[in-house]
Amino acid sequence: MKKLFVSIYKESLLLLRDIEGLILVFFMPLCLVVVMALLQHRTFQNLEETKIPVIIVDHDNNALGTAFRNGIRKFGMFEVTEITDTNPNTIIEARRNVAEGKFQIGIVIPENTTNAIKTRVLDLVRKQLPLSFESQNQTQAGEAVISLFFDPITKPSFRDLAQSKLNEFASWTETRIIFQTYSKIIDSFTGKSTDISYPDEPIITYSEDSVSEYTGGLTPNAVQHNVPAWTLFGMFLICIPIAGNIIKERNDGCMARLKTIPVSYLGIMSGKTFVFIVICMLQAALIILAGIFIMPLLGLPKLVINHNWGALFTITLSSAFAACGYGVAIGTIASSYTQAATFGSVSTVILAAIGGVWIPVMVMPEIMRHISEFSPMNWGIRGYYDVFLRNSGTIEILPAAFRLFIFYIICTLTSLYFRKYSSSK
Repeated sequence: MKKLFVSIYKESLLLLRDIEGLILVFFMPLCLVVVMALLQHRTFQNLEETKIPVIIVDHDNNALGTAFRNGIRKFGMFEVTEITDTNPNTIIEARRNVAEGKFQIGIVIPENTTNAIKTRVLDLVRKQLPLSFESQNQTQAGEAVISLFFDPITKPSFRDLAQSKLNEFASWTETRIIFQTYSKIIDSFTGKSTDISYPDEPIITYSEDSVSEYTGGLTPNAVQHNVPAWTLFGMFLICIPIAGNIIKERNDGCMARLKTIPVSYLGIMSGKTFVFIVICMLQAALIILAGIFIMPLLGLPKLVINHNWGALFTITLSSAFAACGYGVAIGTIASSYTQAATFGSVSTVILAAIGGVWIPVMVMPEIMRHISEFSPMNWGIRGYYDVFLRNSGTIEILPAAFRLFIFYIICTLTSLYFRKYSSSK
């Protein structure tokens, strides 16, 4: 145990000699978390909070056109610009504005759209009425085609979502016109005058819930995602200074001098690992505190932990073990600082990319979701999500913590094997 304390003391002295570098270890991940949270904040907002600029060219100027324009304006997710001029050039101008990015969606309601719907209703009603009435007021059923055009850079998923919303309202508006037309026809046929108004709200509505009795009603936002994601990324970047430290000691002959004292390579690496685990834990604590106190000052949501401090400590500690074990393995295997820095930085970025640091795993293609299962950062993020979003306790996050600790053991055994292999050469 005394040897371990001496090794820890030695590593602490080496780190304190480079105060500037130690400050950067804490400061740079914190800056990264804040910047990424600010950049992704609007991505995680509800669509209702983000107004989509839409231009509507209404050449119908009748019941459907008016109801369509008023309804879209009430939706809340669209910022509507209306043009009711029947000049054909207005369509060309609207298309040009959408192509230039001034609007994301353009909608053209052609002339006689309302009449086309009413004509179709009349055609259906005639088939249900006596022949004497059917022979009167013969009309030809029309067709209503509403044109949609999108900004060329609009993502297909966004197009599908916007078109789904517009189709939903168009169907409701068409149903309302059909109902009103039917009522008037029946009134004219029966000689009665009824005043039946179509309900403004649909009969079927949806109640959205986040199973709050289990999660506390939390939903993912930029802070809830980026704080754990980039905390893990900062932890795993610690592999570069760890590997550089090991290689420097080896090249300077310090490691050779350590062999003259009765201490194993595992004991030396244990002291190094302990010191850097403490750094990782302090780094994570700083970022989490920033999520609680600094993010709200920047107009971002506050990080909510739900007081599951035991679970949070467990998943953070296991992530720190995994990151430090990874750094020790790289430092033992690499023969130069260039190799360690290149492989460490690139591999960390790859593990972050497939692990869900940059984008959530849920939006990845299916093959990438399977590949992400092999990234230790994915295990860590899932553990943090369980703590932050699912209100999980220590028992629930143990599987993720266990995986991370197993990863640390594998990395340590790998470094011992390569150490023994290089010594035997």
